[in-house]
Amino acid sequence: MGDFSAIRNFISRFLTFTEEEWKAHEVLLVRKTIKKGEFLLKAGDVCNHVTFINKGYFRVYHLIGEQEFTANFAFDGNYVTDYASFVSRQPSVDNIVAMEDAEVLLLDYDSLQTAYERYPVWQKFGRMIAEYILIFIVERNRSLLFLTPEERYLKLMKDRPKVIASVPLKYIASYVGITPEALSRIRKRMSIKA
Repeated sequence: MGDFSAIRNFISRFLTFTEEEWKAHEVLLVRKTIKKGEFLLKAGDVCNHVTFINKGYFRVYHLIGEQEFTANFAFDGNYVTDYASFVSRQPSVDNIVAMEDAEVLLLDYDSLQTAYERYPVWQKFGRMIAEYILIFIVERNRSLLFLTPEERYLKLMKDRPKVIASVPLKYIASYVGITPEALSRIRKRMSIKA
């Protein structure tokens, strides 16, 4: 059966559920291992899963021409998905790639709809996750619109130190919206100030 403690602990932060409600959710989860460099989702495919990361981390990015733009990073103990594609059933513009060997728990679209129908608690959880995603997107847009690249990098350092500690600089630069060379200059200025 496997260990579901990490996902159960995560969900418990958002809502209370009975043992019956948990078991109904747990049986829908499919465990999968994904090797470094393998895709959880490719642009053009419909996102069919909400994915909880037991181990490893993922980069979410999209291509414009030949250039990659990093939209997010997702680490163990959290979810990763293209929620817009998942909900709308439209093809994704995102690529979600494993940055290291990973183990995930997949919950497919049809199973989630069944859980929603049978147990109102899972509808509530779905709404809470959608609200969480919306807040993340709004904050990300505000950051890109109103902060300088240096301010975005400082905010990333403060809010998401795991990204700074784990992710190669070229992807951090892409996430902040600058070139790796510009990020190197920012980091050099910051080390001189320190």
